[in-house]
Amino acid sequence: MSKETVSVVIPYYRARGTIARAVESVLGQTAPPKEILIVDDGCPEDAVAATQQFGSSVTLIRKPNGGTASARNLGIDHAQGAWIAFLDADDYWEPAKLERQLAFSEGAGVVGSMWFTETDDRPRSVAKIANPAFFGTTFRPGDLKAFQVAMNLWTSSLLVRRRVLGEKRFVSGLEPAEDRDLWIRVVASTAVHLVPEPLATYCQLPESLSNSDSNRDCASMLKVVHRHAALLGAKGVREQEAAIYRRWAGSHLARGKPRSAMGPAARRLVIQPGSPQAWWIMCKSLALSVLH
Repeated sequence: MSKETVSVVIPYYRARGTIARAVESVLGQTAPPKEILIVDDGCPEDAVAATQQFGSSVTLIRKPNGGTASARNLGIDHAQGAWIAFLDADDYWEPAKLERQLAFSEGAGVVGSMWFTETDDRPRSVAKIANPAFFGTTFRPGDLKAFQVAMNLWTSSLLVRRRVLGEKRFVSGLEPAEDRDLWIRVVASTAVHLVPEPLATYCQLPESLSNSDSNRDCASMLKVVHRHAALLGAKGVREQEAAIYRRWAGSHLARGKPRSAMGPAARRLVIQPGSPQAWWIMCKSLALSVLH
């Protein structure tokens, strides 16, 4: 087993009900980390009271509220391990997560894995992966492939070499796509190994689902696509824009908001005028808008 050290960075904001589960999943690792850094992002709750049960097992770092990107960045700046692992306070790891990833770390700068999703106390299931072929081997993506690989990564499942991160950081203002932006930049510069087994669980809490903002989410992802236009090329940018507008319109339709769906549906139609699906979504949005 690798003897390389790991620092775990956990942003904390209004997570009193889940932080214990997250930290306990780290403390229970078969390959224990060097340190656990909990970054209190100006939470109005008492983060000290929420984490004091762990004593010296964790280090609490406090800062004014600035969002998840700034909290993770501060954690990176304080990390001393050769590797940095990220875990959101809502989520948790399998006991052998770090051990399994370190076993595949030689020659890689990023080690990821598959993951579970868990929603509202229903049985968790393995998350659907866009490109399963990326899992199980160590490889170095290049150009367009780096973008594609980053779309198969989830932050709470990752292990990243600190020297590979270097000065690269999460960009505030791109939330919630700021992690995708960073992983595109990181993956483009290093070798990657994705373990083909779920080693972490993404918990979609009812309140986070109800507060999901498709306008913000999709607009942020569009910014990320345009930031990496040189990597994607003109054709790749158009394909990604069309996929985002499709998801954007679909999200509004699923929420019973056909008028809101018309804008992104029309933008997708401009990009893909020959797509029967694009026309169907546009016509459906128009028809439902009249009925509403």
